[in-house]
Amino acid sequence: QTLFQQSSEEDPDEGIKDLVETAMKKLDCDHDGRISYQDFKQAVTQDTLMLECLGTCLPSEKIKKAFLQQIRGTNNKW
Repeated sequence: QTLFQQSSEEDPDEGIKDLVETAMKKLDCDHDGRISYQDFKQAVTQDTLMLECLGTCLPSEKIKKAFLQQIRGTNNKW
């Protein structure tokens, strides 16, 4: 199911750009052009429906730590 219906004559990329722009406006609480964890946390705390809409989009601490170990070469099993 989609969030909006696109007309057949509209460029699909334009619809995606509009959706990303809307998400950026809602989530970029400090208006620095990036969505940090703090921005995300503030946005979903202020509007809990945002969390339902976005779902889990940031990695857990465990996954983040494993990823960083992997790219830094620590505990590398290759």
